[in-house]
Amino acid sequence: MIAALRDRRMAWPAIVGLVLAWGLPEIGIPGRLFPGDAVAVRIGREAIWWAFGAIILCWVVFVERLPLVSIGLRPPRLGTIIWGIVFAILLMASFMLSYAVIFPALGLHQNMRATHNIIAVPFWLQYAMMLRAGVIEEILYRGYPIERIEGLTGRTWLAAVVSVAIFIAVHISYWGYAQLIVVAFGAVLLTALYLWRRDLPACMIAHFLADFVGFALARLQS
Repeated sequence: MIAALRDRRMAWPAIVGLVLAWGLPEIGIPGRLFPGDAVAVRIGREAIWWAFGAIILCWVVFVERLPLVSIGLRPPRLGTIIWGIVFAILLMASFMLSYAVIFPALGLHQNMRATHNIIAVPFWLQYAMMLRAGVIEEILYRGYPIERIEGLTGRTWLAAVVSVAIFIAVHISYWGYAQLIVVAFGAVLLTALYLWRRDLPACMIAHFLADFVGFALARLQS
């Protein structure tokens, strides 16, 4: 894979793919097409995010002409489920550490407004939002960029650092800076899981379960 991407014929599709993976969400298409907070509007935004994921998958298969395993998408195995659950627990532990220890020590506060906006929707839509985050964000910000940057540069550490940095940066506009401590823990843990297992479905499971349980608990406490 690394040798292939260093070939100029393979390099440009990877570079354009990275621009698509990061650029499409950042130009604000979901919010521009579906402004507001109504349920139908939120469904529209979710559909756009799924479309972003589909675009990248099609790009891999039809433009790069590579298998989906080239971005870590492989059939789930028992280890996929086990390690997905283990890392979901680690993610939730990092949430508790952040809110119970680090935030009070630094005089920071959770962004309750952003949290409320998520838990204010019907439960089925909240579930759909968590599922989309777990699946699509792992494609756009983990599997695809790590593999392509590693392939272009031959440096796994650089691929990991860039992936973590981008994932943290894209959460700033919605969550604010204080919440980036929580996001950073998540980015590092999920990146570590991916580099260790090269199993994107395991990252999807961990991401989805941690978000789902965390926001479900927030919903119960509201």
